[in-house]
Amino acid sequence: MLTRIWRGRTSAANADAYGDFLRRMAYPDYGGVAGNRGWLLLRREIDDTVEFAFVSFWDSIEALHAYAGDDAAQPHHYPEDLAALLPPLERADNYEILDVKLAL
Repeated sequence: MLTRIWRGRTSAANADAYGDFLRRMAYPDYGGVAGNRGWLLLRREIDDTVEFAFVSFWDSIEALHAYAGDDAAQPHHYPEDLAALLPPLERADNYEILDVKLAL
């Protein structure tokens, strides 16, 4: 099992709208790919910006490729990302999951 971590920053003034956009666009986009096991959307304030981290979970590298394309570290940017992010990151981080324990 793999995890993909994508990060992006936006202005504090745009943060609520951008978070809503991620929920509206990214949730169905990720969830529609076979082999996606779910995700976390994280948010933190850094000075006058807000950073979002989208952590997704995948059955295999093949499932991740079905979402991201041949380069699994290439971010999947929407036009709204390019307009909102300061500046958009060029890579996502992918990790093999060795252990997990959650008690939410």
